Amino acid sequence: MVPPAAVIVGLLLPLAAVATSSSGPHIADLNILLPPRLTNPVQYRLQGSDGCFSWSWDHHDLLLVQPEYNGSSQCSTSARLISIAPYSDRKETAVYATDLRTGSMVRCKVLIDKISRIKIFHHAVKINLDDLATLHITAFDDEENVFSSLVGLRFSWQLIPKSLEAESMHRLMHVPLKETPLGDCVSGFCEDLDVQLQLEDKGLGSDLYVVKGIGIGHEIVKAKLLEPQLEHVEDEITLTVAEAMSLYPPSPVFVTVGTLIYYSLRVIHGNTHRGFKG
Repeated sequence: MVPPAAVIVGLLLPLAAVATSSSGPHIADLNILLPPRLTNPVQYRLQGSDGCFSWSWDHHDLLLVQPEYNGSSQCSTSARLISIAPYSDRKETAVYATDLRTGSMVRCKVLIDKISRIKIFHHAVKINLDDLATLHITAFDDEENVFSSLVGLRFSWQLIPKSLEAESMHRLMHVPLKETPLGDCVSGFCEDLDVQLQLEDKGLGSDLYVVKGIGIGHEIVKAKLLEPQLEHVEDEITLTVAEAMSLYPPSPVFVTVGTLIYYSLRVIHGNTHRGFKG
């Protein structure tokens, strides 16, 4: 008969092996898809953890890797991956993050391919009057794989009233990134936002676009790539602008049988409230 202590030790050994295998240096992405260099090179931030890394990569003609150092530390935990080659066909390369303390190495596969289509994303198709909404563009290749970054690509954005009548007014207005809370970057790694701000300062659009609801109704938002041989790639969505409302008292309300409750409707504009009794 096997002693109970031996059984317990036997069960713990596999658990210890699992814990050991999951420890050590990590990187946030093992596969990255980037477009080729167009007007500007596209860049992506590869984040590492639990290590102090040196970075190396294959195919220096396809990719440039720039280590990042957090503050005064000489330890790199992230790197900027920059696609530098024009498109010929689908390419594959790799980036290696080696932990200087343990010698452990983690590999990230990087694919370079052309953009087949784009899609405008927003967390909801309805926004409140006077509220800001952040729209961003996601791109796909021919196999519907999602590109990891579009930072640096040039876009044209257009706001079109849903009604085609001459007196139709806009329900949305564009708000420059530098005039939004997004413009106050405090993370220490603001390269993506810097590139997007520079594009807007030049009168161009980036993959990030902020709108504000200024009228109740519907508005079409259209985005189009402004890159050579990709001018046909575009997308559009329709957003609805409505007033934000709430009932007071808020639910749940606990009452006895026969109780009469008067509700008031509150309309919210920005930081102000207007009440209407029911």
